[in-house]
Amino acid sequence: MTRFRYCSRTAALIVVLLLVGCSNDPDALAPGQEPYLRYCASCHGNQGEGKAPAFPPLAGSEWLEMGSDAVALIILGGLRGEIQVAGQTYRGYMPPMRHLSDQDITGLMGYIGGEWGDWPTPIAQERVAELRQAVGGRQPIQGLEGLQSLLNELQP
Repeated sequence: MTRFRYCSRTAALIVVLLLVGCSNDPDALAPGQEPYLRYCASCHGNQGEGKAPAFPPLAGSEWLEMGSDAVALIILGGLRGEIQVAGQTYRGYMPPMRHLSDQDITGLMGYIGGEWGDWPTPIAQERVAELRQAVGGRQPIQGLEGLQSLLNELQP
């Protein structure tokens, strides 16, 4: 009986150690990284490095300084036309990603903001839903001017 008690304690200890060890897995994805890798990385790169001359980087991009509303509008509305990012010209097209759920957009934006942005608070799913309504039925945003115009329209 004593031997069984020690075996069950040892087994429980092993299970706890395995669970704790698995939580520190260096290959585990960060929150929001999975939708980023699925929907964004093929163009913007796994590390946000971009792929010139069509797809700008997110890492070091001054566009992220415009805030989470601007990035959400780009994701939801798409972006077309020539743009400047980190001193380089890009001539690509980002299609609207309206097929993504508000939850996926919130998650991937949390990842983008944490990796490359400096957003004080993560965007809420309710805000993503509001912005989705604002871009519904519109053509993709035309460059920086189009994004700034849309942001101005949404100011209270």
